[in-house]
Amino acid sequence: MPRAGNVSRTTCSVAVAALAALLALFVPAAYGQSDDALRTAIAAFEAGDILGAERTLRPLAARDPEAAAWLAAALLKRGDRSTLTEAIRLLRGAADAGNGRAKYLLAFQHIAGQGVAKDEPRAAQLFREAADAGIARAAYNLGVLYAKGRGVPTDQAQALHWYELAARAGDPYGAYAFARAIEVSPQATARAAEMLQVYRTAAEQGHLPAAIRYGVLLTDGRGGRKDPGEAQRFLRHAADSGYPEAAMALGDVSVSLVMSARGEAARAAATSAIAWYTAAANAGIAEAQFKLANALFSGAGLDRDLPKAEQWYSRAARQGLAEAQYVLGIWKAGGVASTKDPVEGYMWLLLADRQGNTNAGKVRTRAAEKMSPAEIGQAEAAAGAFRAVPERPPSRLDDEAPPLRPMAAKP
Repeated sequence: MPRAGNVSRTTCSVAVAALAALLALFVPAAYGQSDDALRTAIAAFEAGDILGAERTLRPLAARDPEAAAWLAAALLKRGDRSTLTEAIRLLRGAADAGNGRAKYLLAFQHIAGQGVAKDEPRAAQLFREAADAGIARAAYNLGVLYAKGRGVPTDQAQALHWYELAARAGDPYGAYAFARAIEVSPQATARAAEMLQVYRTAAEQGHLPAAIRYGVLLTDGRGGRKDPGEAQRFLRHAADSGYPEAAMALGDVSVSLVMSARGEAARAAATSAIAWYTAAANAGIAEAQFKLANALFSGAGLDRDLPKAEQWYSRAARQGLAEAQYVLGIWKAGGVASTKDPVEGYMWLLLADRQGNTNAGKVRTRAAEKMSPAEIGQAEAAAGAFRAVPERPPSRLDDEAPPLRPMAAKP
């Protein structure tokens, strides 16, 4: 298992996978532990020496519920079905003795239905008891269950309560969830500075979606602070860790620098923006595809290329991005970059209109004046049959519990 606060997806069974994107599974490290043998075993466990940890833990487990919980964790980590029964016995015994770590791990077994009955209400109860015993990550996971209505009634106020408790106790997942809940609430403006600081705390501990949100807020100047340079540092970390959403945000940072620069500095920032947008677009981010298409249309930062711009608008439109559908509808209806196709143009305008793009509705009305009823019917049928096809799994920055990747110290 990784160190405290890290996530190990390898310990999740197939049954846990349905919630793995939501819950953060880990074995929290013990602090202030007086037993040297137990400390040695924990160190071995965290270093990946599971068998060595098991050998040290076995003689301790009979008299120490904490050691029993760690031994159970080692047995679960091995993934050996023959040891599952023993692991559950150890967890139940330690949980009955009041050990918070055992309750936390047993909750995940009830979610999975692995070695015990699948029982989400029981899992929620165990998370609550583990949180009361001081395990911050349990508070976060209980908040997730309340947010999703899994094992408990859906209750966003309760979810926020448990997220905040986890955040106050220093858990990065709780901090991110708490800040995100503030950001999407009516209190976002009044609590912007608090939100910014909580995101930063989670980001510095390696929570990658938090690094993205913090970088975006610094770029926009929300929270009373605008700092493109600092935004780049956090966003680059997330981009280097495999989040293309961060690459798109870095493109936005570069665009903001273009606005305030002159000469060679402005040209370099424009080139950087195109590079980041291209990386995100190639990774399937529809918003980046749209922005890259805009750059190709205007010739900003690269040579003007209308056919290539239309290709990117088309990719974003087929993913369901209303802005791209609107532009593509105009282009197809007018034959801006390729063969004129009023039917397809009307279809895209209708799709954008249905998503609330009022300009698309106005343009569609004018386009209809030049089309026959049969053509309009054909376009409406095509719009009715349209289904957006994402190029990559949808971003779940609000839900996922990604592996923590702490940032390097600031130079």
